[in-house]
Amino acid sequence: MTVSPARASSPSGDSDLRRRHGRGWPRSHPFPIEVWIGVGLLAAYAVVGVSAIVVFGSSLSRVPTTQMWVPPYPAPPSPSWSHPFGVLSGVGTGLFTAIWRATPWDLAIVFSILSIDGALALVLGSIAGMTPRGWVDRTVTFVSDSIGSVPPVMLLVVLLLGLSVVARTTVNLPIFVLLFGLLLWPPAARGVRSRARRAAQTEYVEASRASGARESRILVRHVFPASIGPVLAQIPVDVAAIFLMLSAFTWIANCVNPADFFATTAAYPLPTLPPITPLPSVYFPEWGNLLGIGMCWGLNTTAGPDFWWMYTFPLLAIVGLGIALALLCDGLDRWLRVAE
Repeated sequence: MTVSPARASSPSGDSDLRRRHGRGWPRSHPFPIEVWIGVGLLAAYAVVGVSAIVVFGSSLSRVPTTQMWVPPYPAPPSPSWSHPFGVLSGVGTGLFTAIWRATPWDLAIVFSILSIDGALALVLGSIAGMTPRGWVDRTVTFVSDSIGSVPPVMLLVVLLLGLSVVARTTVNLPIFVLLFGLLLWPPAARGVRSRARRAAQTEYVEASRASGARESRILVRHVFPASIGPVLAQIPVDVAAIFLMLSAFTWIANCVNPADFFATTAAYPLPTLPPITPLPSVYFPEWGNLLGIGMCWGLNTTAGPDFWWMYTFPLLAIVGLGIALALLCDGLDRWLRVAE
């Protein structure tokens, strides 16, 4: 049985092409279990973040300190009913409330950076792939290759160093979020561009153009779902890079001299931050900051006490968020690929 040209170019024919090639946004296919687990974990983080805003209010930007928990002391309090996550020495604060206070800040930082990063990679990579060898493709390729030739962590430090001369301390964190989002998109954009180029040459896209569909509709309806895979794959990697940077500022400022922190005495100096940092103070509740302090004050000595809770609980908060995002992204990628 032959199909007439009129049927092939009709709306029903275009729908048949989409079903055969599986490149439209899926609507009726159920989500994989990974998506639901990731959404559930992220919902739990969101509940904790909202509750922190409600409970702590105006005091959300600083952890409470108790002088009796600041060194020197015989030993910091370990996890107990009164302090479920133990006490973080140096800043002298309970880790449970510190991690709780940090949750809305870290969620805002991570999702702001990932939104900038993912949107740039998807939009620029898709447009470049749809216009091969055009000026948009050449520009996006040149910019992504130029930025990608330098490790983003190193480039971020250099840019923060230059901007810290003219930027106030209170805007360092927004600048960090904006710059990191602008520096992380090139690796994913390369993969998006390659997939978008293949998607733009398929039969269903040609059929959509023949039926009079606008390029913007083709981009959103067909090219984005076919090209978003590299963005979803890159998100968990970017989460690791974000917290690596946030913890590195505190760790480098306090652990550069091992003799001060791996000694058997309890006369530790008070924690500090380097001149270049996105955090407003060492008492700012942020998981990376807490992890950097915990690594210095928790790993007291290889032969002496190991105050494991100081770095374990901040690390678990970071790993849990990374796992939630990885499950969600992996499940969404499978959901979009299921009809191929």
